[in-house]
Amino acid sequence: MATQNSMTALTRQVPPKPSVSPPSNLARITNYQDLVKIEECVRYYPPNLEPVSNGVEIFSAIGESRDREIDLFVDVPYCGTICGFCPFNVYRYKEEEALRYIDSLEKEIRAIRSLNDLTRTRVRTVWVGGGTPTRLSIASMNRLLELLDTNFDLRTVVEFTMEIKPTQSDLVEEKFDLFRQYGVTRISMGVQSTEQKQLEILGRGHTAKDALEVVDKIMGAGFPLNIDMMYRLPGQKHKEVEQDLENVRSLGIDHMSWFPYVPHQGTRLASRISNQQVAKPADREQYFAMFETVLERLSLAGYDQYTPYHFAKSRRCDYHVDRWKMPQLETLGLGPGAFSFFNGNIYTNEHDPAKYAKMVNENVPPVVLAKKLTQTERTSRLAVLGVKFFGLELSKFETLTGEIFTNYYKKETDLLTRAGLVELKADCLECTIAGRAFNNDVATAFATDVARRTKHPQALDLMRR
Repeated sequence: MATQNSMTALTRQVPPKPSVSPPSNLARITNYQDLVKIEECVRYYPPNLEPVSNGVEIFSAIGESRDREIDLFVDVPYCGTICGFCPFNVYRYKEEEALRYIDSLEKEIRAIRSLNDLTRTRVRTVWVGGGTPTRLSIASMNRLLELLDTNFDLRTVVEFTMEIKPTQSDLVEEKFDLFRQYGVTRISMGVQSTEQKQLEILGRGHTAKDALEVVDKIMGAGFPLNIDMMYRLPGQKHKEVEQDLENVRSLGIDHMSWFPYVPHQGTRLASRISNQQVAKPADREQYFAMFETVLERLSLAGYDQYTPYHFAKSRRCDYHVDRWKMPQLETLGLGPGAFSFFNGNIYTNEHDPAKYAKMVNENVPPVVLAKKLTQTERTSRLAVLGVKFFGLELSKFETLTGEIFTNYYKKETDLLTRAGLVELKADCLECTIAGRAFNNDVATAFATDVARRTKHPQALDLMRR
């Protein structure tokens, strides 16, 4: 039985209840469904990309004398099954296509290095995702990891994440050996739910038992693990979210990600919801109650929430910290559909693997949409993404931009404060609990007018270009 002192300590970890109801209207957002657009805007800000013939200028303009530190993202766009909810650039795995993909990836790296060899570029974190990279054969996985090891300076890497799916057959011991050989330090696995009914609605292709067995296998192999979970699922009740939390929070996993489900137009599940074949997700107020429960239960279990989605016991994910927290490290994305923030540009690669292959066969970077950021967009980006960490250090913002935050964003700060989403505390703009739950509302308040009006190019749209 817990002592009075231990119970008091646990109670102190629970965040206070918000003093306001969830906001119903802010920054032109009227309901949670509108976040289909906002999610991508926030993730890859700014969204107003423009077509380009090739990406030569992005790389040839890099100064040879400049030391730089980047994060590296590798998109492997293949899965054994295509989940009904998935809005990403994924294709059903075929070995012959995967082999062509590895050839094309090598040519993309070669094309970039022909413009600038990046010898003074150090990689801080690596994330291999997509897709399900572990669907690759042992030989293909070895070749992919060898490509990264021989073409980039990985000596200073502090974190190397490999995405997987709970598929036992993909995780043979030889792949774990490859991970160790090439310095993989962390595995991220999509579980999404421990309720079989929800897994079937999502079209996951695995059971809860499969997922828990793979958790044991990974932890037994000695790799730190993140699991992705989802809530606000179609027809999901509050008690089902509580059950999911109960099922996973005692597993001893160091890091979890909890994402509210948002139907993405063009996915099978969104169509089923629209056609009333499955129930709708929770509304805005029901979502807020679910968010509070996720936050409270994980806090009691010793997890610290550091973004709207991510919870860590001992170590935050450096890749997420680098991409969002000021000053926001550059990210070089490789592979079909990869997004990058590099050399002052936001850009995306060709999504279709065949078209991507054609471009790299011509020895040009496979860039199809890009935007060179203006100074205004750079300033805005610091706030839009930086607030994902629930606060902005105002003196740091001024150092990076030369602008006093409370002057530059006076109207927006006043609006957010009145809505109960943020508070000004000494040198910090801090999100309230409501501001955490509706963090995209906060973030888009700092977006430029053009960015607010622009729908970010969705992977499903770009796949059909």
